[in-house]
Amino acid sequence: MMFPNGNKAAIDKLIKRSLRANRSRNRYIVLAIVLTTWLIASVFSIGMSYVQSFEAQAQKMLGTKADAILAIPTKEQLERLKGLADVDEIGVEIVVARWVPEEADDALAASFSWLDDAEWSRMKSPLWGPSANGYPDERNEAIVPTWILDELGLEEPQKGMTVPLTYSVRPPDGGEPIERTEPFTLSGWYIDYPHLMGRSGTIVVSQAFADEIRGGTGLGPDAAASVSFKNGKTIGAAIQRTEEALALDEKQPLEPVRGAASDPGDRGWTYAGMAGMSAFVMFSGYLLIFNVFYVSVSTDTKQYGLLKTIGATQRQIRRLVRGQANRLALIGIPLGLAAGAITSLVAVPMALATFTLETGVEISFHPAIFVGAALFAWLTTMAGSRKPARIAGRISPIEASKYVRASRKRGRGGAKLYRMALRNLFRDKKRAATVFLSLFLGMTTFLTVNTLVLSMDTDNFVDTYVGNDFEIENETFSFRYEGEPRPILTEPLIRRIAELDGVTDVRATYVQRAYMPYSADVFGKYMDEMAAQRGFMRPSDEELSSNREGFAGFAVGLDTRDVQELNKELGTPIDLKRFEKGEIALLNTPDVEQGARVTLGVPGGSAEREFEIGGSVPDRYGIPFGGFAPNVYVSKQAMLKWLGEEPTAYRLAIQADEKRHSLIQEQLERLIADERELKLSSKLDWAEQLESAKIVFYILGGAVTLILAFIGILNFISTMLTSVIVRRQEFAVMESVGMTSKQLRKLLLWEGTGYAAISLLLVSTLGTTISYGAFVLFSQEADYAIYTFPVVPLLIAFALILAACWSVPLIAYGRFRTTSIVERLRETG
Repeated sequence: MMFPNGNKAAIDKLIKRSLRANRSRNRYIVLAIVLTTWLIASVFSIGMSYVQSFEAQAQKMLGTKADAILAIPTKEQLERLKGLADVDEIGVEIVVARWVPEEADDALAASFSWLDDAEWSRMKSPLWGPSANGYPDERNEAIVPTWILDELGLEEPQKGMTVPLTYSVRPPDGGEPIERTEPFTLSGWYIDYPHLMGRSGTIVVSQAFADEIRGGTGLGPDAAASVSFKNGKTIGAAIQRTEEALALDEKQPLEPVRGAASDPGDRGWTYAGMAGMSAFVMFSGYLLIFNVFYVSVSTDTKQYGLLKTIGATQRQIRRLVRGQANRLALIGIPLGLAAGAITSLVAVPMALATFTLETGVEISFHPAIFVGAALFAWLTTMAGSRKPARIAGRISPIEASKYVRASRKRGRGGAKLYRMALRNLFRDKKRAATVFLSLFLGMTTFLTVNTLVLSMDTDNFVDTYVGNDFEIENETFSFRYEGEPRPILTEPLIRRIAELDGVTDVRATYVQRAYMPYSADVFGKYMDEMAAQRGFMRPSDEELSSNREGFAGFAVGLDTRDVQELNKELGTPIDLKRFEKGEIALLNTPDVEQGARVTLGVPGGSAEREFEIGGSVPDRYGIPFGGFAPNVYVSKQAMLKWLGEEPTAYRLAIQADEKRHSLIQEQLERLIADERELKLSSKLDWAEQLESAKIVFYILGGAVTLILAFIGILNFISTMLTSVIVRRQEFAVMESVGMTSKQLRKLLLWEGTGYAAISLLLVSTLGTTISYGAFVLFSQEADYAIYTFPVVPLLIAFALILAACWSVPLIAYGRFRTTSIVERLRETG
């Protein structure tokens, strides 16, 4: 009777010797672990960097990490805020003075503000970067936005330099503002991203300055409280509960910071995509590790049988196999993590640089990413070695002594080489299935990525989404702009643009704030539909009717040629003459009955005009803002008669000769260079953005695809090399009975061709179906996509696989052809 040997030292010695004896196999396993670790770390680093970069840009553009802003808070309200369960942090900002630029310009507005500790350290400074330095201490120290320094001619700021600033202060008695100019010491600076979006800038001053100017930092009409909530997913509900708890009046709005909470659903899809890609990578790595260990166990069957005869237990044999996997993981995982770190620092910024990120790239280098990548890679390695270890542990000494790697089926059809190759191909069905699956996954991913990228048709995208060759937009109408819209798209500028060589058509769209006295008969259905779509409590007809100017929106002046084009799509055309005269108007909703009459008025003014509703307009003629009331579309002539003056142009649509687009874009950029609130966009810009997106797709998807395809080819190389080596006796016997080396090479070429042919057949059928299904899902979001089969990339990939499948068997065969037949016949398994 044999007793099990629990000698750990003996097992460790066997693990070391086995690793030394299988260096070729070890290289494949280590490479598989490196690739798996590298890909998992890269996928999560790229994904997290993508999410963090766009979230950071959104917050930097807002200028605060707060979720809501409370205007004119009282001390009692701040104390009650601190006790609310929803509230996490509260910061206070007090405007103590207004900056006065050298030349009066509404676009250069900025305030001198004092911030309390929470507002500075938690809401603002984390978004301003290290150049902001610490909070100003001395009376004349200040942190100044870089755009103000540029206005003052200080393009290279340095800490401690003197900056002359002019500011205005309103006296306590409420008299006329007093202007003062004095030198300030620059204690820090920052890029004021909200100012790029039209908002007022902020110069941060010390408490000593605020105490001197205001007589203290007590709350008043120039104070505002920043509020961040504990649950960023329920900001709307938290604001409602907070308003009820504080009993706020009309002068104290608690406004949500727009975009403060990015859509959690978007992040969910991003995280799901990262998890899915990581699972895919782990499975591909598992296939390679499993295949190499499985072949290794089959090769070393007699060795494990001999170990059983001298007392090794099933558990010890499993420990022997898993111990090898553990030690190889200790080599491969650090190398993979190092490659992932390099990817995070180099490749991720390059990939994300193709996106429009005005605030820069945020690289996610969190330790959890690399700890997770190491853990997942180790689990993949253990999973890949688990079944081979169980197989090795179950081998009995008698089975091992009789084990010969040969086909169990008697061949039919004689000794034709292609038939022999087919039998050898499926001699070990599990090994063959692993190779086919691994090659299939890599090639299908390659096919899918190329299908999606090539289907992103730039011309169709531009034709679908970009109606005008060029557009110039007056951004003083944007919600980001503080102040009234300004007439910066002037008639002289419009005429100069129309006179440019190559410009064929110029159409202006005009906008005016307007109210419509509410009528339940006219707008009742519209309000019902809007309340249902937006999910809010519908005000009663009495509430809406009580304030004549309360039901407000915008009047939009259209060019008559736009209506002429619209008539081509309508079954019942709009009466152009009546529209031109101003007798009829159009709405941006079909929920108001045609023929109804509405009155338009200017808020705070006396001009009112009645129109008959003559139809509705599609979204492409719309404007990206509105009010409670629907937007009303009239002719420019009607606006002139109604307002008695030239309306303010919001947008200019320009058509031009396609051959001169580049030159015209340069000319337009020069014409509007002096007005920062005019934004130019063009078909060239949109096409460039899509091409950048395609490059990102290629960078991210192509890199992963190439590595997955490489894992599949490695799997094949490992299988063929091992197969040829373990069959060296079989080949020696075949040569001894008359088969020539040329015939053996042909046999191996047939085997390689079989692997390639079956893999390519699977990719061409099932893989093509999967890639088309991915395109169908993709086209639901990108309806401009046109299905394009990647013929050339796929032919190149097929050629590379065929080259590998033909060259590897011959290289493996050449490795043992140097010994004689007699020596090979004497070898034992």
